[in-house]
Amino acid sequence: MLTVFSLLWQFPQILIGCLIRIIAGGKLLRRIGHVRVFSWSLYSGLSLGWFCFVPEGADSYMIAHEYGHTSQSLLLGPFYLLVIGLPSFLWAVFWKILGADDYFSFYTERWAERLGERLVKS
Repeated sequence: MLTVFSLLWQFPQILIGCLIRIIAGGKLLRRIGHVRVFSWSLYSGLSLGWFCFVPEGADSYMIAHEYGHTSQSLLLGPFYLLVIGLPSFLWAVFWKILGADDYFSFYTERWAERLGERLVKS
């Protein structure tokens, strides 16, 4: 039941994640429930619904962080892309230009870190 609800609730990001998976490929690293974590050749991570993409060689903390974004997706559903996805992407691109000292000081990243900590502790 959760899977059907999750599919409908997170449909936009699951669809985009599926398309990226088809285009980018990647190696399956881990399954966390119905979420699949893939390694890819890009330097940054990306989480869209049931799909997490992490750089090759990513450690458990980076995987947990991306899974934290996946938790945000489950909580926010169709609002995830506007509330987390777009701001997080823009932050990833511009945080150094804006003079920030800490990447994880931005609300999207700080929240994902807190949510992902549960995965590392388990």
